[in-house]
This record gives sequence, structure tokens and C-alpha cells, in this order.
Amino acid sequence: MELRDGTIWQGSTAFAALERAEIDGSEAVALRPLVPAVLDRELARELVAAMATIDRRLAIGDELVRAEARRAGWRGPLRRALSPPDRTARGTAGADPCVGAVRDLLPGVEVTRRGPGRRVLRLRADAGDGVGRLHLKAPGRDDLMPEVVAAALDTAFAIRRRYGRMAAGVQRITIDDGAGGFDDHSHAGSTQGGSGTIYLETSLAFADAMSDQRRRTAGRPGISAAVPRPWLAIDGVVAHEIWHNMDATLAVTPGVYVELNRALGAELGVETFEHALRGRDSGAPEPWRAGFRRIVEEVSPYATSNMREATAELFKLWWCATPTSPTSPLVARFGALLDHFYPPS
Repeated sequence: MELRDGTIWQGSTAFAALERAEIDGSEAVALRPLVPAVLDRELARELVAAMATIDRRLAIGDELVRAEARRAGWRGPLRRALSPPDRTARGTAGADPCVGAVRDLLPGVEVTRRGPGRRVLRLRADAGDGVGRLHLKAPGRDDLMPEVVAAALDTAFAIRRRYGRMAAGVQRITIDDGAGGFDDHSHAGSTQGGSGTIYLETSLAFADAMSDQRRRTAGRPGISAAVPRPWLAIDGVVAHEIWHNMDATLAVTPGVYVELNRALGAELGVETFEHALRGRDSGAPEPWRAGFRRIVEEVSPYATSNMREATAELFKLWWCATPTSPTSPLVARFGALLDHFYPPS
């Protein structure tokens, strides 16, 4: 690939255009694909190499492109625009570059490696502001993307900071194939409430595994909701799985559960939210069917599985909302209800 006149060419094909963007009041460039393609690690590396001469910040949200850019020396805060490499700077990676990179992306959080093992990475992150600490475990592989690890910890800490003891049950994040029963790559995460652990699939955090998953799905969207940029995919899965731990609070406060169920149902024009979830049943009345369609359109197909998955998908989309990607009416209503039942302290 090569950059010519603001366009990245792959042989004789115009592959992507570089467009001017304004980020935080200063000029940047954004990448707009011109042809459909499965963006794997090799392609991400070629894109970064083609942009080596750019002297402005790069506004890019894709995990693989960001990871390859950081490997090439681009730098910047978590989930934000990246600045070009400093050609005069000397490397300061140290003996444990992954831990150092995660630490640099989480200002105010003490990140340390636990144990000497090279085959397994064990991190302890302490937010130091009364939020407590989190433990993270992952295979010790070179293709682990530090920014994605930092994002997972950042989201978990932020949710705990907002909801306090309600969200304090999650103590560990484990990233591993087969953990939690999803070794067939069909599930991005799972939760074990009793152990305080959420499990994440390696395709969320490892560049080679993410490449394999993208090629496996050929770019087809999944049935779970995707979060908007600048959030990363792992942010959404962490929020979804932490909610599964948090929703135990609803189980022990049946009055809140009933009110939430009825209020979400009212938003959909039915008596309860669970009536809308039954909208695909044979003989379901039209209002239930209409509510069901809105859940699919405004949240995700996966949200129609059951009440627990529906609220987890709603929470994910509400937590990962952005000013440029407004939430749907149903997600907005869910967020307003959470603020009502569990107001910020």
C-alpha cells in the first residue's frame, strides 16, 4: 500500500481516503474505507505503514489499526486520537513493555505484574481512589493489545465508581479461550457471579485472535449490540458482563424489578417489558409484536433472549453512549430509570 494525494492505494485500487477531522479543537485526519475488506492484522499493518509520512494526529477507532500504530510509535491517550511518532525519541519500553503501556494509559491507576510467569500475564490494578482493585489474567502472548487491556480495566473501574457496592462484586477479569464455556468463539464473554470473575474471549484482546475472528465471520455483524467509537468492543462486553453481576441487586429488590419491567413496557406500548419479549410467540397480539420489533431495532437481536440479556444489552448501550451517537428511545428510558432507582452518590 502507498499514500498518494490523500488516498491510500493497494496496487491499482483506491483502498481508503484520508479526510480532515477536528478532534478536541485541533486538526487530525480520519480514515474512510473506499472498498469492502476484512480488516485483519496484516492489512492494519500495511495501512499504518502507508501512513508513515502523516504529520497530523490520526483519528481512528479500529483496535487492530490502533495497535499496529502504537507498535510503530504513534502515541496518545486511551481511545483518543494518536499523534505521529517522535522520530528523535529513544525507546523507553523497559523490561515489561505491556505492563508499562497499560500503566501509561491509566493515569492514577497503579498497575503491577503479579508473579514471574512468562506464559501467563497477571496484573493487579489499584485505582487508589476508594474504588479498590481489579485483577486481570491473560495468556502471556506477544499479540496482546495493551490499549484493549487498559480499556477493559478503565470501564470496570468507571462502572464501579458510579455504582459503588452494587458493582463491587466483579473482582477479576480473565481473558482466555475456553474460559467460561465459549471455546467455540460463539460468545464474547460470560460471568461467574459466585467467583467475582468475568471471562472474555481472546478475540477481544489479542491481535492474531481478533484477525482470525474477523476472517471467520467475514465482517458479518453479530447478534449482540455493537458500541459506537471511540469505545472499543471490549468496553461493551465488560459493561454487559458486569451488569450480569449487578442485576443480582434487582433479584433481591423485587419492587424495583417490577417497576423497571412495567416502565420499559410502557415505553414499548405494552403492559410489561416481558410481554414485548414474547412478541415472537405464535398468536402474540400486535402490540407485543411491535414491542419485540423495537427491541431488535433499538437494542439487538440478542436482547430478545430473555430479561437478563435484554437489560445487559440495554446497560451496555447506555453506558457506551456518545454525543455523536445518541441512544435510542428505549435505551434512553432504561438509563433514566437506572438514574432514578440508583442515583449517583
